[in-house]
Amino acid sequence: MPTVDIQENIKQIRESISKHSHEVAKLHGVLQTFEGFHKSGLKVIDLPIDPTNQEDNEDLANIQEKPE
Repeated sequence: MPTVDIQENIKQIRESISKHSHEVAKLHGVLQTFEGFHKSGLKVIDLPIDPTNQEDNEDLANIQEKPE
């Protein structure tokens, strides 16, 4: 007969709620940052390196690992 460990379920649910609450707080912070950018009139942010370009990311990683 299958069983359910009540205490373990409570623990897992609380951990999940905590994890999601932290993630929501992070997202709220990021949202506030971008809303601040928008309020100050910023429309676009030019990035020095394309985050979708793997070669650029490797170059950046090398620079970060061995700063001059």
